[in-house]
Amino acid sequence: MTTDQQQGAATGVAERLVPFPAVRGGHAMPGPQAVEAWVQAAWLMLAEGRAYLEDLEGGSEQPQMQQAAKLRFLEQLLDIDQRLAGRAPVDDAHCLAMALEYGMHEVVQASGPDLIEVFALDEEFGGDSCRVDRIQVLWERLLEAFPGELPDRLVAEGQRDMLRTLRVWARLARAAGLDIGFLAPFMKAA
Repeated sequence: MTTDQQQGAATGVAERLVPFPAVRGGHAMPGPQAVEAWVQAAWLMLAEGRAYLEDLEGGSEQPQMQQAAKLRFLEQLLDIDQRLAGRAPVDDAHCLAMALEYGMHEVVQASGPDLIEVFALDEEFGGDSCRVDRIQVLWERLLEAFPGELPDRLVAEGQRDMLRTLRVWARLARAAGLDIGFLAPFMKAA
């Protein structure tokens, strides 16, 4: 199999993974818990996810930085997966191992081997290149399937959209009996 055929087959894995399968399957948490989990997931995708993708796209001349960004992005997706499942997020030191051992079930229906293929982890211990095309395919599919708006805060017009989105989240949190202050630690970390 040629390199182009291998890349096409691997990109196919990213295209066949089902984004947010529990939402489609009717998995539901109690209202306030669901609002908090989804707002946290939205923030993490919006603030952290987009930043990692930008690092992946812009780091082609720095493969080590790109490899670090893709590993951190995978860990971030596991964090989001844990929150959407209603579980406490695992410590950062364990995210990669958890993702590879147990896969993901909320953000995307993926086994550990699926994640290894999409994130090209086979090249982590030997190659000079860093393939990110599959990660970009997965990211676009996640953005399309996300149940809500995720404006791009990294572009000028995205700032206005971001403020509007925060107001919507605040109203949603109030309607669920929550104080949107639960998002403050995430915003400080961004």
